[in-house]
Formats: sequence, C-alpha cells, structure tokens
Amino acid sequence: MTAAPESAARLSLEREAEIAAHVARDVQDGKLTSLREDGLYRHVEFTAQKGWTRIVLVTWPYNLLVAGSHGSYHFERFGPDTEDMFNWLRGIRVEPDRWASKLVNGADSVREYDREKLVAQVKSEVAEAVKDGAPRGLRAAVREQILESDRLQSRDWAMQMVYDFEHGVTYRAECTCGAFKDHDSYDDAIRWEFYRHRPAGDHKVKVREIGGFAFSDVGDWNLDAVGYHFAYQCHAASWAIKQYDAARRQSEVAA
Repeated sequence: MTAAPESAARLSLEREAEIAAHVARDVQDGKLTSLREDGLYRHVEFTAQKGWTRIVLVTWPYNLLVAGSHGSYHFERFGPDTEDMFNWLRGIRVEPDRWASKLVNGADSVREYDREKLVAQVKSEVAEAVKDGAPRGLRAAVREQILESDRLQSRDWAMQMVYDFEHGVTYRAECTCGAFKDHDSYDDAIRWEFYRHRPAGDHKVKVREIGGFAFSDVGDWNLDAVGYHFAYQCHAASWAIKQYDAARRQSEVAA
C-alpha cells in the first residue's frame, strides 16, 4: 500500500480551510492604499490597518506578480483569456496545487516536505495492517518510535525512522537441504548459516522475512505539499482581486 487518498484529501481540505481562515483574519480591515493603472499594467496594494499584512499585485500582459508579507510569486499563463491575469483568477476556487504549475519558477519551487502527510500515510498503513491481523502492540510501537518523535520535523530523519521500523518481524534461514530456523533478527539468521548450520557442498541458505510488520514501498510515498506561504498568497490574491473589483464598481457608480 503506497497511498492514502482519503486521508490525503481530508488533510488537504483541512489545511486549505485553515489557511483561508488565517488570510480572512489578517485582511479583515485591509484597505486599498495605492493604485496605478495603465490598461493591463497595474500596481495594486493593500495594507491591513491593524496588522503587518501587506498584499501587492502587479500585472502586465499574461503575467501576475503576487508579493507582500508572505513572499513573492510570479505567475505566467499564455491563453486566449489570460492577457489580463486578473481574469484568470476571477470567480474561481483557490487551488494552490494547480496554480503552482503556472509559476515561472515551476511548481517544485514552492513544494516542501509536509510532516502531516507523512503522519497521515503512517496512520493509514498501520490501520490497514491492524485490520489484516498485524501483531499486537503495533499501534503503540508506531506511536512511540515514530509519531511521538521530534525527528518528524526533518524529512531525512522521518524517512529513516519509517524505513527502519519493524514490529514482530521474524527471519527464517532455510537451506536447500530442508533445514531451517526462525530468528528474531536478520543478523542472527545470517549467522546461523555460517556458525550453526554450516552448509557444505550444494547446500545453499537464504534468509527471508516471515510474519510481522514493516512499512512497504516507502520510497513511493508522496510527502510534499505546496508551502504554507505560497498557499497563503494564493488566497490573499483572490481576496485582493475581489476588493479591487468592488472598488472599481463603486468608483464607476460614483462617477
């Protein structure tokens, strides 16, 4: 089992809701503080009156720069309806994963290790193993050795813990002559070949895992997600364009 689609989807939705709520709190008193327009060439800036949040949108044909307190990101999208990049984002759902593909620096430039995705993957695989009859104590062992570790903050350490984790695994050393012996460790099984069984002639010994639990296909796990600051700026840009359009409509009515 290499993926946890339901857990990943739920995690993604929860994360997006959290980021959207964060943006809403930061910009609730945001005001348009500067506006320069020359057709498709714009500089729009919003500043929160009580906080430090600042959002800057700069456009030129087929390009949008979103900058401010949470970083700068340059989008470029060539299409029949994207000469004005505000049109691209008007009225659509904020989807940072999809929007990242339109970054000039590429989607990988804003993707990073996501601890919560690893936790979700580990929990999903353990739940499946328990349902299939895994050795007793598996959940407790995983919680103690992986989920409660401070090393989860580092991708390298986290992956190493997952790779190395075993619970209730035994190793069988078996010879082509029919002799075999089960061991609690791989090293003991290897030693049996040389120091206990002492195969001779055509005897050949191999060691294999039997029973127990170990995480599989760990190298195929997808543990990356777009960074929090990039996702924040996507939600902030969507909010800012709505405010910009509202200000334009108000100005037109007043005129």
